Amino acid sequence: MDKQQKPWMQKTVEIMGKIAANRYLRAIRDGMAVIIPVAIVGSFFTILTQMPIDAWKTFIQPYAAGLAIPINFSMGFMSIYAAFAIAGRLAEEYDFDKISTGAVSVMIFLLLAVKPITTTPAAFKALGLKAAATVVPLTNFGAAGLFTAMLAAILTAEVTRLCRDHHLVITLPDGVPPAVAASFSALIPATILIVGAWTIHIGFNFDINSFLQWIFSPLGYFGRDNLASVIVPILLTDIAWLFGIHGAALATPIFWPLWYPNLNANMAALSKGATAATVPHYMTEQFFQWFVYVGGAGATLSLCILLAFFSKSSFGKTMGKVTLVPSIFNINEPVIFGVPIVMNPYFAIPFVFAPLAMGIITWFATITHLVNRTIALVPWTLPGPIGAFMATGFDWRAAVLNIINILVALAIYYPFFKIWDKNQLKKEQLAAEEDIKKADASAATA
Repeated sequence: MDKQQKPWMQKTVEIMGKIAANRYLRAIRDGMAVIIPVAIVGSFFTILTQMPIDAWKTFIQPYAAGLAIPINFSMGFMSIYAAFAIAGRLAEEYDFDKISTGAVSVMIFLLLAVKPITTTPAAFKALGLKAAATVVPLTNFGAAGLFTAMLAAILTAEVTRLCRDHHLVITLPDGVPPAVAASFSALIPATILIVGAWTIHIGFNFDINSFLQWIFSPLGYFGRDNLASVIVPILLTDIAWLFGIHGAALATPIFWPLWYPNLNANMAALSKGATAATVPHYMTEQFFQWFVYVGGAGATLSLCILLAFFSKSSFGKTMGKVTLVPSIFNINEPVIFGVPIVMNPYFAIPFVFAPLAMGIITWFATITHLVNRTIALVPWTLPGPIGAFMATGFDWRAAVLNIINILVALAIYYPFFKIWDKNQLKKEQLAAEEDIKKADASAATA
């Protein structure tokens, strides 16, 4: 790297580092991660209904409605979980009680995103019920309310912080149990937030959830089922990693609120009789997890295979042995920082272009119905072919596609790997020769 490039590179790393280290983006990323266990367990109920065995399908059919309930309470309520978890992460950042902050955040989300509806007696009679009542629409509880959940969490944490900094909190004596003291400490900021949220949504009749969806609608283009939605997330994530910035820290807050509604829609379509081949969307987080980032960002499983089985340098062989098993389970920090790939001109091109090629191949296979679409969230630590097989409703072709993509990435990495390995071997040989010369010189002086 020449000297003229260094200031530009340094400035770029500095800017991207600041973005990735932003407390709000970190809280959103970590808060969204809290949803994963709930979503995975909920997805297992989807997988149960999709097992490719006719006898099983016949057996499970009477229980389909019951199996849909955990799905609705996982993916269908993700905004509530996000509102609680994101606010809790910010509370940890500011060193105040995360439980009370999360609880207030959930209420602010509900006030901003949900408006109960009182039905008429006639409408209830049509549903076979005896009397009118107040009902709560569930639409915004799921992925449709994620932007509002993020806003509610950030507002709750910031208002609480400002109240604490300006001593607008109720402080109880030291003998009071901590949980009670934390609740009273949250009372004044909670009052400000609740009154404010009620005034906005009910008093002014302003639908902030629809407004946020309109504000972020340009981003929605990259959550649609198109080729640009494949290419842009890959470029953003992998280029960030090349500068040593955790790509997911940038991509998660931007793309997950776009991908999860698609997965949610696929699950809803399944409950209404669709199949994994006919659900509406292929642009989901699982599309990237099982067909693009095989082994982790940059599709580094292929590089680990090359290191383990084709390296001639001692360092390459050692790195291959150390990194191959973690990479099989999609953990690739050891290879990214061990080789390293960060700021490494030998691997910059394949680290970006291998996932791009895999994404385009998968996009083509999906739009031509060569593989099913993803319909479930399965654990990201599964080996690639198994995860692809399960996420697509047990489509064996998805497992084959996963293996094909690994081979494609291997072919793209191979020439760059050979150049790197040859250079590494040369360094080791020169170092060995230098050690021999030093040993001979020491022996001569002795």
